[in-house]
Amino acid sequence: MPNPLPIYKSDEGREKIQTFYRNVLSTVQPPLQTRVVPTSGGRTHIIEAGRRDADTMLLLHGSASNSMAWLGDTPLWGTRFRIIAPDTPGHPGLSEDALFPLSGGSMARWIGDILEAVGADRVRIVGMSLGAWAGLDYAIRNPKRVLALSVIAPSGLAPVRTSFLFKAIPLSFMGDRGADWVSRLVFNNDDIPDPVLEFGRLVSRHYRPMTEQPRVFPDAELSGLTMPIQYFGGAHDALVRTRESAERISRLLPHTEVHLLADQGHAIIDQGQTIMSFHCKAAT
Repeated sequence: MPNPLPIYKSDEGREKIQTFYRNVLSTVQPPLQTRVVPTSGGRTHIIEAGRRDADTMLLLHGSASNSMAWLGDTPLWGTRFRIIAPDTPGHPGLSEDALFPLSGGSMARWIGDILEAVGADRVRIVGMSLGAWAGLDYAIRNPKRVLALSVIAPSGLAPVRTSFLFKAIPLSFMGDRGADWVSRLVFNNDDIPDPVLEFGRLVSRHYRPMTEQPRVFPDAELSGLTMPIQYFGGAHDALVRTRESAERISRLLPHTEVHLLADQGHAIIDQGQTIMSFHCKAAT
């Protein structure tokens, strides 16, 4: 079940996180189009970019994050696709504060509501971590509406690593220093931009992360996916069992394009061109 406590530890903390996010969005050139749409998960803030006359590409960020995660890739992807990047309700963005449960198809309904709000009948999905799980869940429930699917460090293919929680929980009591260590665990000690570190500190100080774990999809559900699929996994992922996940998706969905990245962790970066090429090749 979702955490029954408010997601923010204080109203002041919410304002600090959201102000940081708004300030980042305000620096993007050319300016991004944003709006709030009603959904079954509550008010949902979306970023819109790219070509209005092209296929819709839906970008789904991970847990304890927001659509700021995609800002480095949207200029490239927007040259070919219409970009829709929502902030998931219950996470530290600009959408509804309240979490909704992962069970019972709640996130799939939320995705459907977004697509209806933006007028997209079919969609390409790029998801990261929990967002990748949501993309798989939506594709399983609505296979005819998904043109192609890229999943980056997805949950749902293998059980999560409980060892990460045993490391992260003590670090959460160490203030900004502990938050930086958690970021390094996620990035596998890659160079982390200062704004990413600062956002991680704000989240650690002011946000209560979700406690519900996404379910592992059974073979019968995954094996029914026929759309083009692309998988990315980091060999040093501290949260997801990468090799087990890659072996399973390869066995059940042999048409999947699998990328095992030897030097990366859970936060997989610099794959924008590979994702772009995959979606350009995937038949409409």
